[in-house]
Amino acid sequence: MLYLKKFQRSMTSGITLALMMALPTAFEVPKAYAQQRNLPEIGTTGAGFMSIEREKVVGDYYMRQLRASAPIIQDPVLNSYLKDVGQRLIRNADNVRYPFSFFWLNINEINAFAFMGGYVGVHTGLIQQARNESELAAVLGHEIAHVTQRHIVRSMEEQQQNMPLTIAGVVGSILLGLANPEAGAAGLYTTLGATGQAQINYTRLFEQEADRIGITTLANAGFDPMGAPNFFGRLADQYRYVSKPPEMLLTHPVPESRIADTRTRAEAMGRRDVPQSLDFELAKARIDARYTRTTPNSEFVKMTQSENVINQQAGGYALAIRALDSSNPATAQQWLAPLIERNPRNRFYIDVQTDIYLALDENEKALDMLKREYTRSPDDPVITLNYANAAIRSGEAELGVKLLRNYLLTEPDSVTAMDLLTDAYQRTADRAAMYETRAEALALRGRFDLAIDQLQTAQNHTQNKLTEKRLNARIDQLRAEKERLKRLL
Repeated sequence: MLYLKKFQRSMTSGITLALMMALPTAFEVPKAYAQQRNLPEIGTTGAGFMSIEREKVVGDYYMRQLRASAPIIQDPVLNSYLKDVGQRLIRNADNVRYPFSFFWLNINEINAFAFMGGYVGVHTGLIQQARNESELAAVLGHEIAHVTQRHIVRSMEEQQQNMPLTIAGVVGSILLGLANPEAGAAGLYTTLGATGQAQINYTRLFEQEADRIGITTLANAGFDPMGAPNFFGRLADQYRYVSKPPEMLLTHPVPESRIADTRTRAEAMGRRDVPQSLDFELAKARIDARYTRTTPNSEFVKMTQSENVINQQAGGYALAIRALDSSNPATAQQWLAPLIERNPRNRFYIDVQTDIYLALDENEKALDMLKREYTRSPDDPVITLNYANAAIRSGEAELGVKLLRNYLLTEPDSVTAMDLLTDAYQRTADRAAMYETRAEALALRGRFDLAIDQLQTAQNHTQNKLTEKRLNARIDQLRAEKERLKRLL
């Protein structure tokens, strides 16, 4: 998937390849299917091969495994930003069959990937290469198209006769590839064997379809459609003359004709003068300052001296984060003060201001600020999670519990909220609730046995009969889920 995938040995290629080629036996589907070379009518192919519900089950399984082993960034600010961009595209996409989830991986490589169930992962290295929000959105739109067009299922349907494998045989290689792409790729190829030329051709057709649909979605969402050819073309130029091109570039070349076709489609839709996005620049600065750490402070200082006001803010924001992470909250406050004075309700600024207040032991200021913002925006995840964290850190754990329990009603898969709630219960000395919440956090990471152990421990810390029954019911649910996945895989 995606042009930039061809430029590296990464775990994401493993996920796509494994899901495309390993699942048919796992679902015990019939072994006789007509081979289809032409792209079918949208929404028709794959329906008899695998149901949407099964797609969601497989996607959920992989996501749990990734939470346990991958360097997923649990950053409410960055997650909210990525979700906002992704949902803007989803609202303008066709054939969306279930909710999508977008997440970051702290890997300084240019990559993104999507898999069944509507999960889209983005490497931090990708936004570092994107020059504007339309370029980032172009990548997301391309990946969304792979999911909405059911490319994985359609490729499985194409390949199932030749690849009698199961998911279990490739999961280890996929997860290994997150930490060590070359080792992961080697393990994956050992498990799967070489792919045929037919598979390569079929994948190219998918890429063309994802190009076409992704650009249409990009334009419909109000982004500049030129973001797609600009980003992909620049990457192709960057890697064209390298002495040792990545393996995926050799086996899945990106011809000039494909980039030209993408440019032609984008130009036909019309270039758009999309204003520079402050949130994009702040997200990029946050990732660089805190995660990839590729830009020296001197460059951020230069940004603060730019004539471009947005660049000035992004530079100051990055320097505030660097100072805060270097245990120098006073300096961080100096950089952040003019930014938050200019835009006191900006989520990026509020998040860092909260941490500065807590580092300076000015907890009441943090709570007052967050209480005010929470009253205005009770559904904002950045405000809610910061408010809960500040409450817990300030000795008001009961307030943190209330905020987090309400938040989890609408965001039950939030690992950050679950971990914070575990901490809050520990501080309130509610041992049963602490172990129960820890169990749910483990279940989100696919650690069902450990989750069951925690629930059984929770039973030992309660005398409430209703609580005991509820815990027993949850244990039964997790055991059933574990057995269902065992049969599935």
